[in-house]
Amino acid sequence: MAGHDSLTRRAMLATGVTALVGVAGCGAQSGTTDSPTAAETDTATAAATDTPTDTATVTDTPADTTTPGAGADVLVSVPGERVPENLGFDADGNLLFGITAGEVRRLSSERLGETDLTLDDTEQVATLPGAIGVEAGPAGSVYVAVPGEQSGVWRVPSGGEPSLLGAIDGFPNDLVFDAARDRVLVTESQNGTVSAVSTGGEVTTWLDDDRLDTEGFGANGLTVGADGSVFVAVTQAPDETGRLVEVPTNGDGTAGEPTTFYEGGELFGADGITARGDDVYVAVNRQNRVVTVSPDGAVEAVADADDGLVFPSDVLFGTTEPYEETLFVCNFANQSPEEGGVLRTRP
Repeated sequence: MAGHDSLTRRAMLATGVTALVGVAGCGAQSGTTDSPTAAETDTATAAATDTPTDTATVTDTPADTTTPGAGADVLVSVPGERVPENLGFDADGNLLFGITAGEVRRLSSERLGETDLTLDDTEQVATLPGAIGVEAGPAGSVYVAVPGEQSGVWRVPSGGEPSLLGAIDGFPNDLVFDAARDRVLVTESQNGTVSAVSTGGEVTTWLDDDRLDTEGFGANGLTVGADGSVFVAVTQAPDETGRLVEVPTNGDGTAGEPTTFYEGGELFGADGITARGDDVYVAVNRQNRVVTVSPDGAVEAVADADDGLVFPSDVLFGTTEPYEETLFVCNFANQSPEEGGVLRTRP
């Protein structure tokens, strides 16, 4: 970490939450090994404009004109203190993203092909004590991982007020909704666990494995593979490495025996992840790049700083035409806040 002033500028919550080696599961910039520190942010940074500005009348969904391998376009710019950290898509293909100061915002699917939008072009879905992981659930509900004094999984019903669904101590980080079992799986990064939170609010430990608990930032990104296995990213493993752990899901929904899918320096700073086919896409925040990891251990960069990536914290493919092959990347921009935002690229 390059100094206390930078950390304070990018701190995410006014509740005194501990920011472990950067915020929201993000480690320090490449080449640093600072110890975790605590920081607070002014609640004024959570101020938001509720009503999006309609700059154009949209009649048709625009074609995805992003050229494969041609760099990244800035979809939504989020400069300054309101840090974007995590992405999700709802059932209609609208893009959701969490802002650590305590906002969940939504960009209409009709605008996913545009560039250089601002927060005024998005709709504020909810205000919470904080917002890290964001995931859409059934019936228009949104689930949010919130660290801090009211840490846990929060639920935002469609058209309703957010409330704490299940309390989880530490640093709840990323989450996925398990529709088959009507629950949310969520990582906790301080102690390196994965919890299951039922839609009724029951919280149980789904996975507690030594590989998820490290001296630095542990269990972070979370995704489900094509065969139903759960992948967990570990940001800081020993000897400046990162790690992917694969966990099969048993028939009764419990965690099977975990295995290490990959571990190495190429993943040092592993943050948000998503699965496509047999591969896992990883936002490697410290290294300003997104890589794919295949089952045979091959690691390939698909976007990096030359494409505009600045401390990327999450990655997600679009879910509706014509964006199924488009990768959306969250620029957390840890030490250059003017570059925060959501990018769009075709790997």
